[in-house]
Amino acid sequence: MVFPRLDELTDNVKTLQPKPEDVDQKVYDLLIKTAIDKIVNDVVAFLNRPVTDLPEELDTAILLQLSGWFTDADVFMDKQERHEGTVTGTTEGDTQVSYSSPKNALLSLSHVSFIDDGFKVLLTPYRRIRGW
Repeated sequence: MVFPRLDELTDNVKTLQPKPEDVDQKVYDLLIKTAIDKIVNDVVAFLNRPVTDLPEELDTAILLQLSGWFTDADVFMDKQERHEGTVTGTTEGDTQVSYSSPKNALLSLSHVSFIDDGFKVLLTPYRRIRGW
């Protein structure tokens, strides 16, 4: 991806979503990179624009949308928060409780749509008609 402000966006996401001690650095970096690629590609597809033509005015909206997803999905919780956090599954008998984790978030990214109704309202003025 040749998003012109990729480094700045990556730094800002990492500032808003710091790496917990118990999350591997490679997993953290991969999840940040993959989530940024996903949201930028979703925005590019919705706007019908090349990635190099995304207006700077959308950078803050993209950052907030992405940070909101990380927070809502409980992706970067520390170990203590994770055991108090979202339960993703339970089993009876030999008790087993599963909590969300960064690896589960990475798998779920393919099903996430960052372009919700509120974000569409913000993006629509920047949208181009196909072929123009």
